[in-house]
Amino acid sequence: MNRHELKTWPKYFAAVRSGQKRFEIRRNDREFAVGDILVLREFDPATDTYTGQAEERQITFLLSEEDYGGVIHGFVAIGFGDVAPHPDAAAEVTAEQLADWHETAASNAALRGQEARKVSESYAASNMGVARDRHAAVADAAEAEAGFHAAAARIVRKG
Repeated sequence: MNRHELKTWPKYFAAVRSGQKRFEIRRNDREFAVGDILVLREFDPATDTYTGQAEERQITFLLSEEDYGGVIHGFVAIGFGDVAPHPDAAAEVTAEQLADWHETAASNAALRGQEARKVSESYAASNMGVARDRHAAVADAAEAEAGFHAAAARIVRKG
């Protein structure tokens, strides 16, 4: 999981902070991935300075040109939500928090798997076997990850 610091103009920063805006459209120059953390730092273009305000959000969904032709080449649509608590060995983590984290990770992985499977199937009718196979492999890996996290959540909850 990577952290990406992004300049965010005040109008958009306020919409993120209020919960109105839960997406970004950005140049995909950072290899964004589901699960990564966005650190949105408010930047005032009028003064060319950061305001000191920041919001963190976790990437929950990505849409690229490969997935949908309406996305401009080199850009990605990023869906995000609140940051899921991440178990940190240096912090006190309850079994409940750990189980919740695994359930969130399982849900995110399952969504990635569903979307990758849809894209793979969309390529099945065309003559794009390499793209179909690549997306099928991503779907398989995401489904396995979802299963792992779901099982971990069940084990932790049983105590």
